[in-house]
Amino acid sequence: MAKPGPHPLDVAFLLHAAELLDGDPQVDDHGPLYAALARVNARARERDIHASPYLKAAALLQTLAKLPPLEHSGEAFAWHATQAYLILNEHPIAYPPTAAVVLVRDATSGVLGVARITQQLRAWAAN
Repeated sequence: MAKPGPHPLDVAFLLHAAELLDGDPQVDDHGPLYAALARVNARARERDIHASPYLKAAALLQTLAKLPPLEHSGEAFAWHATQAYLILNEHPIAYPPTAAVVLVRDATSGVLGVARITQQLRAWAAN
């Protein structure tokens, strides 16, 4: 029996992740939420564009970090949503909090692309 693929991402999941942040930030722009959904759930020729949960999580992190949809706490939201997505897909990670902050900031600034973000997420999963 084939193992089911990653859970598709939806707006309700992202909105719930935002509600759990300190200060309950409101959505300023729904566009980045849908951009993140489009990247994570993208398919071509009946295959996922991002083939693993780690690639999908990296695309999610990069999109939400670079295009913050909330009135505040953009980096925290990007990280929280990414971590929650990995947990939902049974790929929890163990990470040093300061390293996670650096990862999100490097994703936000463009220093790291999806491949390098994926590499770091996989490394934390191996711990």
